Amino acid sequence: MAEKSFKYVIIGGGVSATDAFFKTSISDVYAVGDVATFPLKLYNDIRRVEHVDHARKSAEQAVKAIKSNEEGKTIDVYDYLPFFYSRSFDLSWQFYGDNVGDAVLFGDNDPASPKPKFGSYWIKDGKVVGVFLEGGTPDENKAIAKVARVQPPVENLDVLTKEGLSFACKI
Repeated sequence: MAEKSFKYVIIGGGVSATDAFFKTSISDVYAVGDVATFPLKLYNDIRRVEHVDHARKSAEQAVKAIKSNEEGKTIDVYDYLPFFYSRSFDLSWQFYGDNVGDAVLFGDNDPASPKPKFGSYWIKDGKVVGVFLEGGTPDENKAIAKVARVQPPVENLDVLTKEGLSFACKI
């Protein structure tokens, strides 16, 4: 009878450095979720992300890596766009990317407004690296995710403030 090999996945209890497939330096040991530091391709950096979205996606990447390795195949490296969100009653926000650099606020953040919609872009080295939006529609949230992924250049922060959400919707 053939001996069955097992793969181990760390899901809590410590921080482990991993590769883009969530494999640690210990053979057959993978670390996923907020315990794993991993290469964040978008920023060419090593990061640790504490969010359920990353926990789910990193676990999926590890499983794909284990299965592809067993089958002698390869998969693409993990290319994660950091994502955070919150929903409480009729308030909701989404954030994509990185919150470093200059912050540019836009929109209507007046608490007396019947439906305030506001946000912020983060600009680093002349390009948008992160976007926050409160009160966005599903299409607007897709638009800000695309902006954070594409990282378009921005020459004038005042123009970005004036264009606000329309900047994201035209990318």
